[in-house]
Amino acid sequence: MARPGGKARPWGLRCRLLALTLAPVAIGVALLILALQLAPPSRERDVVLLMGVLVVVPAAAVVGRRLTGQILEPLQTMVAVIGEMGAGNYRERVPSSSIRELDVLGGAVNHLAEELDVQVTGLARQAFHDPLSNLPNRALFMERLKHALTRAESLDRSVAVLFLDLDNFKVVNDSLGHQNGDHLLIAVAERIMGCLRNEDSAGRLSGDEFTVLIENVADVAEAERVAQRIQAALQTPVTIEGREVFTGASIGIAVSTPGYDGPDSLLRDADLAMYRAKAHGRGRYEVFDRGLNAVAMERLELETDLRRAVERNELLVYYQPIMQLETGKITEVEALLRWQHPRRGLLLPAEFLALAEQTGLIVPIGRWVLQEACCTLRGWQSRYPTDPPLSMSINLSHRDFQQPDLVDEIARVLQENRLDPGCLELEITESAVMADADTTVATLRKLKALGVRLAIDDFGTGNSSLSCLKRFPVDTLKVDRTFIDGLGHHTEDGAIAHAVVAFAKALGLSVTAEGIETVEQLAEIQALACERGQGYYLARPLPADAVSALFAASVGWLGRNGWDLRNGASHPIGAGHDGDSRRSGPFSLKISS
Repeated sequence: MARPGGKARPWGLRCRLLALTLAPVAIGVALLILALQLAPPSRERDVVLLMGVLVVVPAAAVVGRRLTGQILEPLQTMVAVIGEMGAGNYRERVPSSSIRELDVLGGAVNHLAEELDVQVTGLARQAFHDPLSNLPNRALFMERLKHALTRAESLDRSVAVLFLDLDNFKVVNDSLGHQNGDHLLIAVAERIMGCLRNEDSAGRLSGDEFTVLIENVADVAEAERVAQRIQAALQTPVTIEGREVFTGASIGIAVSTPGYDGPDSLLRDADLAMYRAKAHGRGRYEVFDRGLNAVAMERLELETDLRRAVERNELLVYYQPIMQLETGKITEVEALLRWQHPRRGLLLPAEFLALAEQTGLIVPIGRWVLQEACCTLRGWQSRYPTDPPLSMSINLSHRDFQQPDLVDEIARVLQENRLDPGCLELEITESAVMADADTTVATLRKLKALGVRLAIDDFGTGNSSLSCLKRFPVDTLKVDRTFIDGLGHHTEDGAIAHAVVAFAKALGLSVTAEGIETVEQLAEIQALACERGQGYYLARPLPADAVSALFAASVGWLGRNGWDLRNGASHPIGAGHDGDSRRSGPFSLKISS
């Protein structure tokens, strides 16, 4: 009988089998000898003894061999099957036996092998596949990529990796719930697989990140065509609970070349290309080039420095006065962030704001700005009292609105610095307001109940409609500087600015014009009866001690110091103070804290 795995019978078992085979023979011979010894010695006795031996020995051998076949062989097979199970092979089975007890025992062994086979196969699949999309996970995808690179090198071919990240997936997850977000991920996985050949494979690394492995790539154009098919497939909306949900993906492409370091390097390069696609507007693909490595290293260095900036007291808050245009009085200041980098000098927010947003560092930095600005405001109110008291404007980012303790934190800082909530104006950009309108409205109402004032920053640059805007409990609209730039030169900009001011007044909102840089712009803004303004023409962002000096010298009333806003000013406050000689105002550069 063949043994599982074709392995030889163990020597110990062979010896036991031989002993059991010879035992009946020995017993038969012993009985004959004993019987004959009871008779008197004679020739007949010897003949009987010889004949008995000749009969008993073959009969005993036949019986022993039969017992061996029916009992010991099945037992030996069971031992072999169990040994295979211990070695991780659960495919061998014990054959049926004519002996009922042995057949039952063999069936139990077979059942155990089948159960272990199912469980181990399931565990192996769980270990190497994403349970949601059923696609290979990172471990299996990287193993396949490793083998694909080895094959490609031997065949002098290339492989391509596509790194996909869904655009605005978090908005879907937050608005429709995680379960519906999972449905969307499953649909995306199916559409990706529908765009691939049989020899290609896809994987889900984590969250909304997917990867695609394309083998035997002739050139980059072939990988680009796959990316185009995937983006086209994702343009069709996914229906979830009767709603049409639209999604898209930013895709990075990296193609292997001879001497590539390995699968990790190829995946990293595709990831870098994907981030460049996001930076260039999302919903597109980019192909990796070597220059991205230098960009990535610079970004990593800047991120490391930014994480240490707070600990090393390298962050600074500058303050830009906001003027009451009818009187020229400074009624408010806006807190703007600067970074005194140890090697690069004074950095404006445009140079690190995006990185702070991407890494989440914007949240702790924003909390620091809130505390620093409120503490400074309290000092100014104590030393330079006015009626009404000076107020502070601080920017909030979209990430701030995602923090569940935002309102409590603002209340704590106000109480700690003994500030009237009405002296704090929080600004949020129009695009951030519309990113998750329902959640934003709820948070704005809580802040309004706290007593702080609210402003829509960069108004006119987002995608809000006037009907949506009236839902938000805001106090101020800040007209974006892009519309101020064309005043006096472009009729369209003047019409838009006039419409915004009229709309705000109809809703009972105040208006602040951003980016006033020329006397002509100031005159146009005043003609529109806009209440407040800020910009480099009026005052540049200044350090706290420079603003304190202004208050101490009573420069808050510009007309009293030769700056008659009705006739035009000659020099802005703090001209050239922050080392920025550009005419453009700071508003496109300021941090959203």
